[in-house]
Amino acid sequence: MRTSLYAALALAGLTGGCKWTDFDDLADQTWVRSTEKPSIGSTDYATAIVGVSTGSSGGQLAVISNDTPNYSLLDYTAEGSADVGANPQKLGQHFIATLSEPPIFITDGNGKIALVERAIDAGNIAVVTGPANAVVDSPFSSAFNPDSAAFAGANLEVAAGATIYTLTGTGAPTACASSDTTFRAAAMASDGTTLFTWSSAGVFGGIPVSALAPCVSGSLPNVGSTYETTGFMPGTGAKIHLVGKYAILAAHAGSSRMGQVFVVDTSNMSLVGSALNVDGLRSSTVGVFDGKTYLALGVPDRAVDGVVSGQVDVYELDTTTGMLGAAPALVLNDAQADSGELFGRTVTTMQFNGQSILVVGANNEVFAYYKTSLYDALP
Repeated sequence: MRTSLYAALALAGLTGGCKWTDFDDLADQTWVRSTEKPSIGSTDYATAIVGVSTGSSGGQLAVISNDTPNYSLLDYTAEGSADVGANPQKLGQHFIATLSEPPIFITDGNGKIALVERAIDAGNIAVVTGPANAVVDSPFSSAFNPDSAAFAGANLEVAAGATIYTLTGTGAPTACASSDTTFRAAAMASDGTTLFTWSSAGVFGGIPVSALAPCVSGSLPNVGSTYETTGFMPGTGAKIHLVGKYAILAAHAGSSRMGQVFVVDTSNMSLVGSALNVDGLRSSTVGVFDGKTYLALGVPDRAVDGVVSGQVDVYELDTTTGMLGAAPALVLNDAQADSGELFGRTVTTMQFNGQSILVVGANNEVFAYYKTSLYDALP
């Protein structure tokens, strides 16, 4: 069990009675709010989270929970307290009976979300998308289960089998199928002009967004220059994070705990530095804190002081050279952790009072970091 503290002199600016948890027993460095599973009908809370704040006051997370699949919001006040948002929804009403591990759950960075899953009825893909507080269904037919998804401007791109589907919000999606029937996009990301894909075979490259809808020549265009993560094939939950001309590829292998991170210069498709080995890697996110860019990596089955509870490593990224720091700039874990806590099974950033903060998901718990050694967003 973790210890809950009330802020006093160190947090004089907070409203009275605000309940806090201090992970590292360092009140001058790390302050975090822990929110445990609410009564929303799911017994596996926060299997995936994304930040969806759009205002300058407080913050908001979109949350996916499992067992009985559920979509909900977690609203943070400007003073730092948190509560379940309006209208939590059973995902069964959106044609989703079971969730993948991890779920394909993304945001466009401007308050819009997309959850992409295999549908209850065979031969269909379920899509729940729209502004986080007003999601709608956009299901479509496909013979394959979804592999990954990405927003490309206003459109949503969904990869399933060798096909990439473009959902524009009106009518049936446009389908572009690769001539390579073995192609699978383990991860995708877009800068609005290029859709970058990292295939399950380990090939990273880009496709012009303009060639997808309408589908030029009726098939997926060939990827141009590529970088191949030789000897490493990304598994489920792989991510591509775009930072300027650099693409950060983060994943675990499909059949082992081996995790690796690659930084690729997309201007010449070359590796920057060497691959970073992170065994047990299961989640990742990129955030800008106090003017610097960082990569957070979640390892939920890492042992900490003899307890398999999980940990998050945060590396600084030099946005000029693309180099990651040689060692983590920050390591987060629960100083009073429970075995099987799965701390770091999902990570994201959230705008809180207009400032970016790191949020970590664990087993039935969400931790919002208001202050770390990297930034101070205390209200």
